Order: sequence, then C-alpha cells, then structure tokens
Amino acid sequence: MNNKNILLNWRFALISFSVFVVLAAIIFKMFSIYFFDSKFLKNEANKRYVSYKDINSVRGSIFDRNNFPLAVSIVNYDLYALKGFKKSQLMSLSEVLDLESDVIKDSFSRKTILKKNLSNKEILDIKMLNLSNFEIEMRHSRHYPLGEQIGTLIGFYGTDGAQEGLEKSYDNVLSGVNGREKFFKNAKQEIISQPIEVIKTVQGEDVHLTIDATLQFYSYKYLVEAIKRNKAKAGTVIILDNKKGEVLAMASYPSYNPNNSQRKIQKNRALVEAYELGSVLKPIVLSKALENGLFLPDESIEIPRRLNLNNKIIVDSKNHEKLTPKEIIAVSSQVGASKIAIELGYEELKKNYYDFGFTKPISINFPSSSFGYMNIKEKVSDKELASLGYGYGIEITPFQLASAYSVFANGGEFKDFQIFKDQEVRSQKIISSYSALQILDALKMVVKDGTGKAANVKGFSVGGKTGTAHQTKKGSGYAENLYIASFVGITPISDKSLTIFVSIENPGLNSYTGGAVAAPVFAKIAESSLNHLGYFEDE
Repeated sequence: MNNKNILLNWRFALISFSVFVVLAAIIFKMFSIYFFDSKFLKNEANKRYVSYKDINSVRGSIFDRNNFPLAVSIVNYDLYALKGFKKSQLMSLSEVLDLESDVIKDSFSRKTILKKNLSNKEILDIKMLNLSNFEIEMRHSRHYPLGEQIGTLIGFYGTDGAQEGLEKSYDNVLSGVNGREKFFKNAKQEIISQPIEVIKTVQGEDVHLTIDATLQFYSYKYLVEAIKRNKAKAGTVIILDNKKGEVLAMASYPSYNPNNSQRKIQKNRALVEAYELGSVLKPIVLSKALENGLFLPDESIEIPRRLNLNNKIIVDSKNHEKLTPKEIIAVSSQVGASKIAIELGYEELKKNYYDFGFTKPISINFPSSSFGYMNIKEKVSDKELASLGYGYGIEITPFQLASAYSVFANGGEFKDFQIFKDQEVRSQKIISSYSALQILDALKMVVKDGTGKAANVKGFSVGGKTGTAHQTKKGSGYAENLYIASFVGITPISDKSLTIFVSIENPGLNSYTGGAVAAPVFAKIAESSLNHLGYFEDE
C-alpha cells in the first residue's frame, strides 16, 4: 500500500470518527432533554400558553321594605390596551372614543387602561374597528341611590372592601365567592380556547331592610332644615313601627355621600353616640314608681320650688306647690322627678334602666354600636339619685331611648327592634299594661298642655316628652352654653303606632329647648310619615 492510500484511509477514519462524535452528542442531548429537561420545558410551555382569570362575584344588593334599591352593584366596562398594541390602532380608537391625552403612546409594553365606563355604543364602535391586542373588561361598582340621606346607616363598599355601616356588618352575606377561569393563548397572547371554569363563582345574597325610603327622605330633609335653621351642629331622627318591632327610618347629620370617592366619613349618631338626654328619661322613672305602687297616677304630691339635696339646689322654673305624677311629666318638674327617683331608690332605678335597654348591647348588628354608660356604685347620695331621675349621670343612644318609649305603646313589652325584614322580634314584659297606659296619658298631657305643644299633629293623637340637656365636656363636667334638644313621641295613641325620636345638638342660644327646637321637627316628620303610610286620623 502506497503512502497516498494510507493518507486517504486516515482522513476517512478521522471524518467517520468526527461524524460519530457529533451524532453521539446529538443523541445524548436528545436523551438528556427527554429524560432530564422535559418537565422543566413542559412547565415553561404551560406558563406561556395557559392563563387564569379571576372572576369577581357580584355583590348582593340592599333594598328597603318596598324593594327600593339602597345599595346596588352596577356593571361597568373598561377598555385596556395589551402588550403589542400600536399607535396606529390608538389613532383609530381616538376617532370613536374620547381618550385622555396621557394614554397617547407609540407602543404599549404592558396592560394599560385606555378608558373606563364604556357606553354600549362605544363598545359596539370598538368591535367594528376589528382591532387586536385589546381587552374590554367587565367591572362592578357600588351605587347608593339615596346618597347622603342614608350614608351613615348603609356605609359603603370601596376599593378596600366593605367600610362602615350595614355594608360592613353584613359583608359575609353580601360578598359571595369569587371564581376563576382557565384558558389558552397562542404565542401572540391571543386567546385560542373557550374559558374553563376552575372555581365556581357564587353571587352575593340580597338583603331586605325594614327601612322605608320615603320615610328616610322625610327624616333627613326635615332634620337638615332644622339644623340649618337653628344653626346647630348635628342631629338624629329615628322612626320605629311599635307593633312590628321594625326600624322604618334612621337619619343622622352630618352625613356623607357614599357615592363620592372623596367622602369624609361621619358617625351614625343614632347607634354609636351616647348622650345624657335629660328629661326624656322622666317617664321611664315614673313607670317603675307606678309599677311598685309608690304613687297613684293622680295623687297630689307637694312640690316645693326648691329642693336642697347635699348642698345641691334643684329648682323648678315655676312654683307648682302640688302636682300629680302625670303633671310632673307634663310640666317637666325637676323637683318632682327628683322626689320620685329618691322614693324609688337606687337599686330599683338601676334595674329599671337596664330593663328598658340601657347600658346593654342593642339588637342591631352595627359597627362600633354603643351600649351607653352608667357609673355603677354601691351607694349614691340623694343628689346623685335625683340627677339620675331627671336624665343626668347616664348616657344612652338615641336608638336605645326610642326603643324604650315603644314599651309604653306596646302595653309594657320591650321589643328588640330589627332592621332586617323577616327577622324574629323578641319581646319581654317589663311593666304592666296599666302602668304603660298611665304613662301614655302623661305623655298626651305633655303635648296638649305641657312643654311639647309644638309636637301636635293635626288629626292625630300624640304623646311625647321634651328633653333639654347640657352637653358633657371632654373629661368631666358640662358645657354651660351647649345643649342637646330632643323630643320623643308616640303617634297615634293606638295599637298601631310609631315612635319618633328627634334630637338637635348645639342649637343657637336664642332657642335651645326640646319643646322649641325638636318638637316642631317631630310634628313635620310625623305628619308626612302618617300620611305616607296611610294612617287614618283619630282625633
């Protein structure tokens, strides 16, 4: 074999070996990918082509007793540009949409909002353009038709979830359960399959309140008018259906509009604020004294102009000389109320206040609702006992007081008033029907001949009580020139009646008593409410 052939054979062997090495490397890589990298690549492929989308549940609505919407979820449609959306497409969109200047870009690197709250016409116009790399996304927003009239009661649902009021209290009922969908995209991020439901979406439940939207309107309207007329700070109105044990209206001022994203949250003064309300507590004290047989309803009691108790002088505005227990209520005698409280005694008075719902949890589930407060002691002086008898030294909420007065309308039964329809209303007999009837007579005298004449409603029987109390100062003591003027009344005096509470905080000093400031508001609200509900005149 010559040298030339040896060289050729060598080259062939070298080439063959090289080819073998390359083939071996390729085969090894294939096996490596199959056995070692397949799982990784598969996961990477899934990340690229499989997508998930969360589906928000529709929040349940809140309705009044007549199915008028108080809080509803509204469907909104928003337009988004996706990655790859071009300026030329944006120019086409600008011909059918009014776009904000800050969305005008040459290209889009990520999902970007172009316009919120598309109209049906705008959605149709967009689809007619036959564009790519965009998405119309459905969104739900909350709307409150009554706005500030009911803001402090309903609360609101915002970007941070349920905030304040009944929206917060019953969030678990209204919320529902969010769902999830799975779908596939191609390399261009275009959806190439029908969505597959992975987690089922459960819509929130609707809630029906006992609130009457029309009565809520009247309550807020007349309350605000009175506050502005009297240059007052704040106020509250409550309307109760005594027989059914239902809350028909609950208005509070200042309020806020839950539809306004810049809203300044205000408290529901009927449920979360407790006050010393003064003389409106006198009938409650008297009811227990009558119940215990300490006085007869029409017996005469000597009432001195001044009463000295532990160096505290209690004074009536007039020298009455003698008054019956009913007349003590009618003229709102401080001296008379003091004598009744002292005769009743601290333990009985304390128990009576508790029986009437004071200083214990209320029947309505509401955020930060107040129990009220009474400084419980082992012993109190006659001076302290007298103060408790005419409404000082104990803090209660307007709702607690209104509920307490319904006892007189319901023949001595205390009811746990509800704000949701078809809820069980529990009741408990706390005074006799006879005692309740006597108090009703006294309340009628207040409106007919006493301090509450301005609460009279033409054509209807009315009973009620005025209250004028100094506001407490932070820390201790009372503000000399700051008052809470209140009136709580029952109308008509029958087995089917309303209890209406009105309070005005810090009215102008020219007129600041419950009879002058709160009683006229009661009359306006009562007249409008009775007419709306179809009550027949009884006087």
